[in-house]
Amino acid sequence: MTAGASAITIFHPPSDPDRFGRWVVRYLACAGHSIGHVSARESVQGSGRLDWAVEVAFRNPDLLHGWLDSPERQAVLAEGEAHGCWRSASDLILAQDEPPPANVGVFLHSVAPDKEAEFIAAQSDLTGSSSGFPGYEGSAVFPADSAGQWMSVLRFRTPDQLTGWIRSRERKESLPRLRGELTRDFAELPRSAPFGSTIRVAHGQTRITPGWKTAMLVLLCLYPTVMLLSMSLSPALDHLGVNQPLSVFIGNVAGVGLLQWVLVPAVSRPFRRWLDPIDGAPARISVAGATVIVVVYAALLALFLLIA
Repeated sequence: MTAGASAITIFHPPSDPDRFGRWVVRYLACAGHSIGHVSARESVQGSGRLDWAVEVAFRNPDLLHGWLDSPERQAVLAEGEAHGCWRSASDLILAQDEPPPANVGVFLHSVAPDKEAEFIAAQSDLTGSSSGFPGYEGSAVFPADSAGQWMSVLRFRTPDQLTGWIRSRERKESLPRLRGELTRDFAELPRSAPFGSTIRVAHGQTRITPGWKTAMLVLLCLYPTVMLLSMSLSPALDHLGVNQPLSVFIGNVAGVGLLQWVLVPAVSRPFRRWLDPIDGAPARISVAGATVIVVVYAALLALFLLIA
């Protein structure tokens, strides 16, 4: 059974680790008895620098949120709080084919056999160097899943602060030791950026969607937005006696809001692979996606010529 979504819950370091461990067993059992449960795992600890966390995976986001909001889970959490097991952050949701929050880096690792202890120690040291960066909030490392993939989760206050750490000299100097414990180089789950761009890390290098692809996607959303607003909102404001400078300003506010939070995120989903700076890099994929968008341009132009 494949997981469609997972929730990572971060806890404050417990005063009694053994008691925390016994409580986590009950917490994970609560998830295991729920419909759609796929897997669960507890984070590992190194030198005390890593987060105490658990990950619970479900078949799809709806089933996951159903369990997260369930009375059974709330009761187990309340029991944990009574014994000093307090959450330190909101649940982090990771959904299949969806990027994690832009301020969170999620890295997958294939750890070499018998190198687990060295890998955890390297992650702990990397966490130590990360903790001095602005906006750093914590790191968690999870043991191998059913596919043999370890996972590390790094949290910063803002996306720019995460990017600053990824590009830092300190991180680059730490990577050779970390790579020495892997069978192949680590991979990062895609992260979203404004206006449809996707951020990836490959071989230690940060990559982002090419600007021409982002521009094509924004134009795909911008053209119909401007046309519809000029045909509906502008006449309505004119009828109310709103002067032209204010009318244009209101139209721009409406257009930018629609682009940023509605249209670009929605249109980006079917073009997710094309926008990916790694998966979408081959010429065949780039040309195919661009061709589709140009066809849609022509269709929109034809439509508005008919109705304008």
